[in-house]
Amino acid sequence: MSQLDSLDATERERWGVLVADAWGLMAAGAEAPGLRAMLAASAELGDGDIVVPYTPRTWSPQGAAAAASALIHAWDFDDTHDTAVVHTAAIAVPAALAAAQRRNASGRSFADGIVVGVQALSRLGGLVGPRAGVIRTAGLGAPAAAAAAAATWGLDRAGIENAMSLAVGVSLAPGSRQAVVDSSLAKRVQPGLAVQAGLYAAALALNGVEGPRGWLTGDHGLLPGADVTVADVLDGPFAGAELAIKPYPACRYGHAAIAAAEQLYRAHGAQTDDKLVVRLPEGASYAMVARPYADRGEPIIDAQFSVPWQVASIWTSGRYDVATLAGPDVVDPVIASAARAVEVRQDLPASTVMSGATVELHRAGVVHVAESPMPGGPEAPLDRSAVDAKIRSCLTVAGLDPDAESRRIWELVDGVADLSPADLRRTLTEFAPARQTVA
Repeated sequence: MSQLDSLDATERERWGVLVADAWGLMAAGAEAPGLRAMLAASAELGDGDIVVPYTPRTWSPQGAAAAASALIHAWDFDDTHDTAVVHTAAIAVPAALAAAQRRNASGRSFADGIVVGVQALSRLGGLVGPRAGVIRTAGLGAPAAAAAAAATWGLDRAGIENAMSLAVGVSLAPGSRQAVVDSSLAKRVQPGLAVQAGLYAAALALNGVEGPRGWLTGDHGLLPGADVTVADVLDGPFAGAELAIKPYPACRYGHAAIAAAEQLYRAHGAQTDDKLVVRLPEGASYAMVARPYADRGEPIIDAQFSVPWQVASIWTSGRYDVATLAGPDVVDPVIASAARAVEVRQDLPASTVMSGATVELHRAGVVHVAESPMPGGPEAPLDRSAVDAKIRSCLTVAGLDPDAESRRIWELVDGVADLSPADLRRTLTEFAPARQTVA
């Protein structure tokens, strides 16, 4: 039985939603700041015949891995596992996409690779937990991408584990979080670097190279001395059913505050003398989005990792969405000024995972309060229609027909498992017309 066929109906639906979401994000990705330069850099890695949706050229496997990952992660709008704190599509989809085309795999093998990559990254992220300086998507993406590629190529369980072991040497780099501290667009490329390493690790395993046996629990493994096995990483319920499909293009830790601010805005509107106070959980996990707004680097990163800016955007323009970041609002001095007046207090109970938030509106001596749990998570997931609306917003940013293109995306998701290798390549090619330039 294939990995995809092992999923129950609910898990299969969440797998499809994840892949469709990733496809929509790839469409919009090239319009994000810095992405055209990143695509040009990926093209420097050599020529090849790998198709990446919504790009007009073909790529080397390594170039495709970098390009597809950057496109998915371009708006920080991709999925999140709220407990493991990882973005799975930016790792699993590019790895399976490049691997499937490199060795002429079927659509079902492509789908299987995504299943395994999502599972591996989610479970590793949860087991490893927070580490100083580490963004877990980048820090654990290489072994997860190795698992995705190995599964796509049909390696058995031992082969998949060996591929993961060969990627451990580039895992858990403690400097990955510096890109966020400095508001650097380097954050966009870190998952792709992990996918590139994972592809190479899978190729090594395919060709008989053996990795370290203690990669998981050895003295210098990912979880030294832990009472876990590879079964804890690869088996069990499908982690993809636990993912949050992001409703907002922002660091996930700020989503509950955005949702609460939207509630207040819809109920009361905005007035000149309003004072806004946001209450977030204590702890380092929320400190990055809670700090006062400042111009630290790239405007889009400043905005996406700033709850004050996001709340100010709602209060100033009436919205915070991908169009906010794609247009002039992201550098609007009025929003920046309003953001500096938003107060954030980290006085809710500490949490290392995604939790709710409270926003207070102080107006004319009256305090209006809105509370929100973390939206879009497994307790209240975005359904297919909500994800379709999100995809359409991405397609609009990309300048594509949202009706026709979203329909094609869902047709791919619903039918990919039945595609032969030739049909998979043909279908992928249909998503790659010359609609954007790599320059």
